Amino acid sequence: MYKNLATPRVTLSLISHKDAASMHAILNNPLVSQFNDYTTPLSKSEIKQLIQNDISGYYEGEVIRFTIKQNTLNKVIGSCGLYKINKEARTAFLGFELDPEFWQQGYMKETLQTLIPKLVMHYELIMLYAEVNKANTASCKLLERLGFINNENIWFCSLKNN
Repeated sequence: MYKNLATPRVTLSLISHKDAASMHAILNNPLVSQFNDYTTPLSKSEIKQLIQNDISGYYEGEVIRFTIKQNTLNKVIGSCGLYKINKEARTAFLGFELDPEFWQQGYMKETLQTLIPKLVMHYELIMLYAEVNKANTASCKLLERLGFINNENIWFCSLKNN
């Protein structure tokens, strides 16, 4: 589907095993992991398995995950993508994480504003969901700015008219 998507500050690439070391550091960062649904620390082999699951899920049409690389530093700073893609219902869940060093600088907003429209068109989605802990106020504010509506810990965005 996509090899790379670029914005002025970041490049998105389909996740691959070469991203394991970067993702190991990001996903094990306590500021990131406190809001995720896995227990830490994640071993390097567990990270490799997560990446393999994403790659397999991509080929099965159920998942698409991108790494976010900061262009100037040429460094992976996070990841984002869709999971639980349901082609019949035309729905999916959005997931994302970012290295705390790059929080509050607009990187994820820039990334998602570029990526979401392309994924919505490709998968012909009519509804996008995001499961976010309400204590994760920065992600909640971001989803709000992107047009999502909150219902407990599930956010949703109707795409029928977009």
